[in-house]
Formats: sequence, C-alpha cells, structure tokens
Amino acid sequence: MLFRFLVAFGLMLVPLLATAQEGDPQLTFPLVDELPEVAELPNPFVFVDGTAVKTPEDWKLRRAEMKAIVLHYQFGHAPALPMPGTIKAEILSETDALDGLAVKRAVRLRFGPDNALSLSLGIHTPKGRQGPFPVIVHNSPTTFEVDDPIVADLMRRGYMLVSYQRTDLHPDWSKDPVAKEKRDRGDARRAYPDQDWGCLRVWAWGGSVTLNWLSTLPEVDMAMVVCTGHSRGGQTAALMGMMDERVAIVAPNSGGSITTGCHRVGNKARSIKDKMAGSNAYWFHSNLTPFGDHETRLPFDLHFIKASVAPRAWFNSNGLGDKLNIEGSMVTWRAAREVYDWLGLKEHCAQWYREGGHDQGAQDWKALADFADFILFDKPLPEPKSFYQEPWPEIPLHYSWKAPR
Repeated sequence: MLFRFLVAFGLMLVPLLATAQEGDPQLTFPLVDELPEVAELPNPFVFVDGTAVKTPEDWKLRRAEMKAIVLHYQFGHAPALPMPGTIKAEILSETDALDGLAVKRAVRLRFGPDNALSLSLGIHTPKGRQGPFPVIVHNSPTTFEVDDPIVADLMRRGYMLVSYQRTDLHPDWSKDPVAKEKRDRGDARRAYPDQDWGCLRVWAWGGSVTLNWLSTLPEVDMAMVVCTGHSRGGQTAALMGMMDERVAIVAPNSGGSITTGCHRVGNKARSIKDKMAGSNAYWFHSNLTPFGDHETRLPFDLHFIKASVAPRAWFNSNGLGDKLNIEGSMVTWRAAREVYDWLGLKEHCAQWYREGGHDQGAQDWKALADFADFILFDKPLPEPKSFYQEPWPEIPLHYSWKAPR
C-alpha cells in the first residue's frame, strides 16, 4: 500500500522517539529588535546559518530548526512524556452504542509525578469488526462532544474515535471564570513547574500522552493516527501534530488566526498585539508579545507549522464566514505546499473550505474522514478540487523563494 511506503519514508526522515523530549537543535533566539525585517514569508528551504536545503536528509534537520523556532517564540516547551507502561488506566464505563455500531468507553488516565495528573477519555470503537483500527484523536472540553451521526459515520468507516478532555490538564480561563480569577495554572504546570509552556502546549502534550497509552492497546493501529480539534482545539491539534511524529494526518479545524492563519498577511482582526493583550494570551508563550506590530521581524510564519509536518499529511478545514484570518490560512497553505510538492507529496497538503462560520460540523467531519480514507487507504477523494481550494486567487503568494531543484 502506498501509505505504508510513505510511513516508512517518513520514519527515515525522523530520528526523534515519540517519548523523547522536544529535541531542540542548538540555536540562538534573538530578541525582536535584533532580528531583521522580512516582509515575505520566511524561506523554509534555508537553514538559520544561511545554508540551503538541498536533500530530504537536509529537510529532516531544517524541520527540527523550524519547530524549535516556533516553540521558542510562540508556544514554549513540554516535559518528556510519561512512558506508556507507567500510565494507569481506569475504565469508568463500557456500553454498546449507536444501535450496536460501537463500543463506548469512558476511561481515566493517571500519570506524571506521583500520578498527580489525570486525563478523561471518551472512546468509540467499531463493534463486530477486526482491528487494529485507525484512530482519530480529538481534543475537546468534554469527552463525548461529537454528535452521534458523525460518530456513526466514523464507525462505519472503521475508525476509532478518542476524545480527550484537554481542560483536565489546564483550565480554559475564557470558559472558566473561577479558574481565570484564581489564575489557575492547572495540574500539568503544577506537576512540572520548571517548564515554560503556554496552555496550548499543555493541551497538545495531553494528546501525545493519550497516544502513549493508546500504543499499548492491540486494537489501535499506531501507523494510522489522525489528530483534530476545533478552534482553540484546532490550534492544539496543529501543535500536537507538528510535534508528535506518530500522527499521520494533522487536521486542525478553524485553527485560529495566529496558529493556522498567518502573522504577516490577511485579516488582522486577531493580530498578535490584540491576542497577547487579550484574555487568551495564556494560550501562548510570552516571547510572542514583543512581535505585536512587528510581525515582519518574526523569523517564522505559520507556514512553518504546516510545512514541518511534511512528509506526513496536513488537512485544514475552515468556514468561509469565519473571521479568524482564513485568507491568511490560504497564504500559508500555499507556501507549505511548496515543501510537499518538492517531496513529491503535493496532494497530501489539503486546504478545505465550506460555506458557514466558525464551527466543526458534519461537513467538516465528513471531509476529514474522506481525506483520511484517501491518505490511509488510497480511496479516491470525492470532488478532489474541493480539498485544494484558493478562494482568494487575487491575493499574491507573499514569497519569492523556490524549492530546491
């Protein structure tokens, strides 16, 4: 199967162990006034020292640089993951669901120093079918958030759905006024007080903890992992997928103006300055704050997140009525797709738009499942052009660099 070959190819490019720490290369990180102005999207094919990327082996090293830059300036760093065998799981309930299509389980994981951390999972597994199953890891504020008809479609397709409750690790202050008033840093930050991670990095780390536990289950196909989430959950999924090489398809939905959008280009209604002065600044690292009104001094833009996923697959869905810089999302997708094209994987980088606003509904889930079927099982895409959309062709590329020849 083509996908199995690509997984093997991807593993050759990626030396990092899933349970290893972030693995930053040895870089220096200048302050904002020490950085040059770069009006266009920074070049992913040039190392920090100015050396050109020429081969896929070079790309492995450049990806590590790009991820290190994004973590330093925007998200912060997570601790090492708990080893799979140390994660304790308690099954809270197990029932048949969806008219016999699925087995539905509520599970609580315990892990970390003195097992001080817990994480709630809601799991649907296809019933009466032979595993191992591809798995969609979904982060959300609750464990069973996805509507039954959507889950039923995933079960019929043969996917497991695992939703983890991200707020178990760090409260969502904008949704939890008590936690906001207390400035509650959450159990994960209390357990690892020396880490510099923002809330999104905490939530994304929880997805990788979930994957570590799932790797112990024989019914899970760890070569076929998809991660997704909506809005702040889309930002979480993008970050989880950027950092966790076990994720085969990174699929943020409506992932936010300053994670899947663009810092330099597009609708700036949610700019760095506004975001870091607002109530959601705790999502990010404070190193991002000085770049408000100085976006062109950033040594990266959000195509770095998308491109650094390559050679694994990328799928980003948005509503055309969304206000979170969906134009910028197209701009950074175009740039990231240059990397995928160079690797011979252009169709593995998808940007899908629909009518409507800021939500993750049945259309989004169907498109995600169709793309996953395409990547994992070589099934043809329905309406292939809809997965590679450029709704604003009048917006220029905003980069002049080219892929290596």
